[in-house]
Amino acid sequence: MRHKLFLLGIILSLTLTAFAHSGKPRMYAIVDTDCAADDLRTLCMLLGDHDIEILAITTSEGALTPQQGYRKVKALLNDFYHQGIPVAPGREVHAPAPEWRHIARAIPWGDSVPADMPELTAEELLIRTIGNEKKPVTLICLGALTNISDALTTDPRLKEKIERLVWYNSGASPISGINYETDPEAARKVMDSGINMLLVSSADQASAPVDRQFLTELGYLQNSRYAQKVAETHAIPPLRELIRDEHLRIWDELTVLALNSPQLFNKDSLSPAIEWYSIDVPRKIRPIEQQILAVYQGPENTEGKVFYHFPLDEGYYIRDIMPIIGRAVQRYGLSEFRAAVLTNELHGHLGIFATVGVKMGIRAREYFDIGVDDMHVTTYAGNRPPVSCLNDGLQVSTGGTLGHGLITVAEVKAGDTRPEATFTFKNKKVTLRLKPEYERRVREDLKKGVETYGADTEANWQYVRALAIQYWLDWDRHEIFDIL
Repeated sequence: MRHKLFLLGIILSLTLTAFAHSGKPRMYAIVDTDCAADDLRTLCMLLGDHDIEILAITTSEGALTPQQGYRKVKALLNDFYHQGIPVAPGREVHAPAPEWRHIARAIPWGDSVPADMPELTAEELLIRTIGNEKKPVTLICLGALTNISDALTTDPRLKEKIERLVWYNSGASPISGINYETDPEAARKVMDSGINMLLVSSADQASAPVDRQFLTELGYLQNSRYAQKVAETHAIPPLRELIRDEHLRIWDELTVLALNSPQLFNKDSLSPAIEWYSIDVPRKIRPIEQQILAVYQGPENTEGKVFYHFPLDEGYYIRDIMPIIGRAVQRYGLSEFRAAVLTNELHGHLGIFATVGVKMGIRAREYFDIGVDDMHVTTYAGNRPPVSCLNDGLQVSTGGTLGHGLITVAEVKAGDTRPEATFTFKNKKVTLRLKPEYERRVREDLKKGVETYGADTEANWQYVRALAIQYWLDWDRHEIFDIL
């Protein structure tokens, strides 16, 4: 009997650890932030969470003004190449500025601070995004509730499309704290609206410290650029000094834990529509840190439907691929490497435009920060090789396959085919095209091969293969495309 139970335990453990991730998000969310240091950490957690798809980000008054916050968030998204996530600033309420606003202004959210003006206000973006979404939306609020209140005032029907509002506020019973006090009128209006709310706080209003040891552990997560961003920003002034003085605490991050690890929290009810999740920090500091690290780490497999671990051992690969495996994965990530391998197996040979299609599709997913099977692709590469080989790379890298009905080959005149595609995700579009200098180089290299070796010779196929491997390793998807 004991032997049978032992075998059953092994089978169950294998079943659980090898279960395929659907690749689909568990919830669609809009994030509202006042852009304090804990907001930066929380946004990085959310951007890296495969179970939560961020539809939009709005900024409210608090640590920064809405306009200052808008620029911080845009810089962060630019650094992560997630320019397709819309951002909008909210209305200023002219609350007294916190004494530490100068510190919040000094935190480097990203290298490139955009000078563009916002296209929409936060209220307009909320109304448009929630209104266009077919599924209920979760609102994750890390600051004052001004923007939510404004949107509900303009369009009360939004309430029916909000699944719940998750709000961090340091005091719940009685209601208090800076996120409430910045705009108490808005908070009371939202709390009285009947929307399902989850109010998250620390039981003792102190929360766990963000200390150097915890940040060191974050820094060890080399596969998470989001964890790396937090570790880097917190290793320099002014945050380094705040960590030394034990001022920084795990505050807004608790909203993500409430969604992912509700078992950590004590649960109470403030009204029929408002739940209160509080956490006993002194007894749960390490579980809190471990769950945060787990969110950054992410599930081991979110793309594989057959492979649980995509093979990286050199023994599985042909000799000329062996030297590039480690470098390709390190430079461009496992998703691109995986898609390139599968594409070229499907394609029948190592192709240049097929590999370009892989990089283009991964870049488009990155732009919107989405998984596979989430967007429609319109390709202008036609149906004649070599340019049409782009289509195979696009299908594998995006999941937008013919079978799913998510790719359209546009009708273009002979001679007008080009390495270009338009990607559509939830009423948002972006067009990527291989830059002229790269396209010119490919065409010249292919022409040289035909002239030197003949059009359909083994020597020419080997020449093309060598070029494809070189481009695979050398061409960075963040540099080779124009975003139109």
